[in-house]
Amino acid sequence: MKNNERGIALVLALFLMTALSILGASLMFLSQTETYASMNYRMMSQSRYAAEAGIHSVANYLLDQTKYALPSTALNPSDPITGVYDLTKSPVTLVANNQPVVLSFDTTKSNYPVASVKTAFAAAAGGTLTADKQGLSYKTTATLLTMQEFDSFDGTPSTIQTWSLVSDGGLANSTKVTVEVSALFETPKLPAYPMAAFATNNQCESLKIQGNVSTDSYDSTQPKWATTAPTSATADKFDGDVGTNGNMTVAGGSGDVYGNLYTPRSGVGACTTGNVTALTETGTVLKNPDGTPKDPQEAVQLPKAIKFPVPTPPANSTLPPVSINHPDATTCPALGYSAGEIAAGRCTFSGDVVTLTQPPLDGAGHPVTMPSVSLQGGGTIMMVAGGPPANRFDYNSISETGNGAVGVKVPNSNTQGVLINIVGKDATGADIPVPLNLGGNSITTPDISGCANCSKFDATVMQFVYSGTGELDIQGSPGAAASFYAPNAYVNLGGTADLYGAIVANKLYDHGVVGLHYDRRLQSDFWISGLPMTGTFSWKRF
Repeated sequence: MKNNERGIALVLALFLMTALSILGASLMFLSQTETYASMNYRMMSQSRYAAEAGIHSVANYLLDQTKYALPSTALNPSDPITGVYDLTKSPVTLVANNQPVVLSFDTTKSNYPVASVKTAFAAAAGGTLTADKQGLSYKTTATLLTMQEFDSFDGTPSTIQTWSLVSDGGLANSTKVTVEVSALFETPKLPAYPMAAFATNNQCESLKIQGNVSTDSYDSTQPKWATTAPTSATADKFDGDVGTNGNMTVAGGSGDVYGNLYTPRSGVGACTTGNVTALTETGTVLKNPDGTPKDPQEAVQLPKAIKFPVPTPPANSTLPPVSINHPDATTCPALGYSAGEIAAGRCTFSGDVVTLTQPPLDGAGHPVTMPSVSLQGGGTIMMVAGGPPANRFDYNSISETGNGAVGVKVPNSNTQGVLINIVGKDATGADIPVPLNLGGNSITTPDISGCANCSKFDATVMQFVYSGTGELDIQGSPGAAASFYAPNAYVNLGGTADLYGAIVANKLYDHGVVGLHYDRRLQSDFWISGLPMTGTFSWKRF
């Protein structure tokens, strides 16, 4: 029996070796599969990142206006909108062939009407890069979905676009892995005055409230505000919103903000350079429409800081300063008006009032910057609203030193308001510390005697625009309806009179007994181009 069992150990050993060999082979195959899977994931990820690089490269090109000048009938004669693009369709088409506007890494597939743009885009849309010694490539195409041209708050034409971007990324010199990334690149159109007051500074006390101040809102298009002033008792107890890129501080007194506080900051309490909180207050300033206090923690946190575009300042004036007290025959020439313009009635005077129907113009028809003006002893400048360029008046500075005033006459409801540009430079080119100084009663109630459907409290009829970093002093004027756009300036708002309109400043100090009544009409009359953004990313593998 034992002889019959001889050699069984060898058989068992062979069976065990076979099983171990199969197990080893399985483990090796599994390890190889994991290696291939990891390699495949790595190549797919690298290809996706290459495609995203193409999206960002194209977005950077479209953002850089030194490389890509936006189409504009008025500002870009080499790429006008009128007669070239059909903006009524999406995607936007070319009038010449009714084909969607396309830019591509392959110039033969681009049909953009400007050859230099096609060439520059192709350079940005196709390229290579290296990741972990692996060569990658991307190829991007853009289709123009929408385009709009509009006049900005300062009368300057602006163009906004929405592009659909599609980028293919993959391994260089290989078609084994291709990933397509799609995204939208768009520039929004935003109100220039989105709320009653906004301070662009991102530090402590960028928006400071002290005293008996309040904010609320009204709509000057409503007939009830044609001649009757909104007051803290009669205005709407909502939409009196305020905002800042930094901190709002309530330093004392009693304040009533009938709206929200908007800021990218968070937290309530003491503000320091290293810890910029959203709100520092004594008492509760944020109020509900019924007057009950809001929880300070209800401040609305913005996803990021709001950037307001800085207006382009007009050219500095070479004329010496002018004092207007009792204007005479020398006043209009001193403001820069030619004899022909004076004869045409563009600058006239009567009593203490100088009336300007149009700004002085240069040989090309552009407004000439008037000198620094000091309003004294009742001297008043009355500007007549009208269409461009008659609605724009440029001054080096304006100051009121004794019952002087600025005002606007609105002849009919079809005219635009007056845009008052402040340069803020003296004749030597040095900065004027206070380029706009408006004391009590220095802004007159708009003259709407010739306009049946106008409002004396329409904040769109008088707009002050300043690009510098000086100080704007506004000490309150009964019936003052105006808006102030000065994203780099310090604005000192005080006195005992109300202001009907809105303020954009770098820093705003609101004190005294001031009711800031926000005219909601501003949300639909003055616009800016917002920050361009790339979003709605999606991707797929081929």
